[in-house]
Amino acid sequence: MKYVSSRLSSGNKLFPTEIHIDPNGIKIKEPGVFNSRSTFISFVDIVSVSIDNPLVGFSTLTFFTNSTSVQVNGFTKKQSEEINALIIQGKN
Repeated sequence: MKYVSSRLSSGNKLFPTEIHIDPNGIKIKEPGVFNSRSTFISFVDIVSVSIDNPLVGFSTLTFFTNSTSVQVNGFTKKQSEEINALIIQGKN
């Protein structure tokens, strides 16, 4: 599965963030003009997922691992709930 953040959200105007759900984990791709960052987090390493759904605007997802956390924003409430459900399903 592939989820793409909205271009209307902050920080995603030119190059929106992408989340790819693979059978073994999630890949977060943050493209940029001169460099891009790609992070893979295995389902085993994900301790918890925090979703901040404001009344108006886009959701912020925070993926907590044993040693660090990764935060992405610009996803709809529906997308963030689907991503969380797929992570829970992948952990089981």
